[in-house]
Amino acid sequence: MKYILSTILSLTIIANCFCQIEDDYASFLNNHRARVNKTFGDTATSILPDSIVLNEFKHLNYFQPNPKFNITANFKKDIGKEFTMLTSSGKEKSFRQYGILSFEIDKKQFELPIYQNIKLMENEKYKDYIFIPFMDLTNDEETYGGGRYIEAKLPTGDTYNLDFNYSFNPYCHYTTGYNCPIPPRENFLNIRIEAGEKKFGEGKH
Repeated sequence: MKYILSTILSLTIIANCFCQIEDDYASFLNNHRARVNKTFGDTATSILPDSIVLNEFKHLNYFQPNPKFNITANFKKDIGKEFTMLTSSGKEKSFRQYGILSFEIDKKQFELPIYQNIKLMENEKYKDYIFIPFMDLTNDEETYGGGRYIEAKLPTGDTYNLDFNYSFNPYCHYTTGYNCPIPPRENFLNIRIEAGEKKFGEGKH
């Protein structure tokens, strides 16, 4: 009887610990989103027209925090040749593949190339910057049709924390005047990534 009670107590403690970890994760993510909303909601820092900021903007639209899409991916460094990535304006930007992330969602295997912006590589401030564009099955429905991005630092080991909850829309989704890279076809994920930022507008902001 004591053994059973001890086991139940141990399982309860473990469950409470996991709940606390998830709560802390959601709190940290929501604080990040609040900071982004503050930037978008201030005419001094927002890319939105002042009329929208002052009269309409309340917040960006997000999926609920979802730990399922906070993934430890395997990383393989595989530097490719410089190539041009087409942008929303029709202009081109130079990138090179830095490596491949491989991971599993719902028992399905995926690979996602990650890139370095050639111009930013020359900038001391952004030389460790990595660009992760992707498209998925939520595009044109819940999320922007042109795909979404994740920005982070270069991997330093053979695993990488790939968190789709931090994915965001390109600036060209909000206003004109930006040259947003269009994710290459290799960066299409044949699954619904129900995490990160949704479409903006359509009466939802």
